[in-house]
Amino acid sequence: MGRVVVGTVAGLGLALGVAACGGSPAPGTPGASVPPSAAAPATPDPAVQPYCDAVTRVQAEQAAPGAGAGGVMPSSDAARRQVADLVATAPPEIAAEWRTVQALTDQALTSLAETGGDPTRIDRAELERLQREAGPAVARIQEVTQQRCGITFRPPG
Repeated sequence: MGRVVVGTVAGLGLALGVAACGGSPAPGTPGASVPPSAAAPATPDPAVQPYCDAVTRVQAEQAAPGAGAGGVMPSSDAARRQVADLVATAPPEIAAEWRTVQALTDQALTSLAETGGDPTRIDRAELERLQREAGPAVARIQEVTQQRCGITFRPPG
């Protein structure tokens, strides 16, 4: 059931290549992989190294075997902590976007908790609304993370 949390957050395009059940999103949609850029640094900008390290750590945690296997509440807590870590370390040019993602992630996880973790009871229209709201912020986060850290987002899947 914890995979539902990961899948819900990834479905919103609110995480950095969260490992989730299902296929990859279409290119150009939130959560899609950003192609490598000629402007991507060979090594991360030292000014954003803590953020780059947080991105790498969060992606590894989300892709680890057993990620999300602890149930809805522990998985939701982990997702909230991961997003909070990214908010805390985000470079100034994407700090507002990360706060937006944090607020929308919290809404999505609260909505999931209200269903008792039952994916068949999730309000799909609400999730689609959250995904639309997150789209511009996620695209900007992906772009800046690629440019400043040299990290290409892995698509969910």
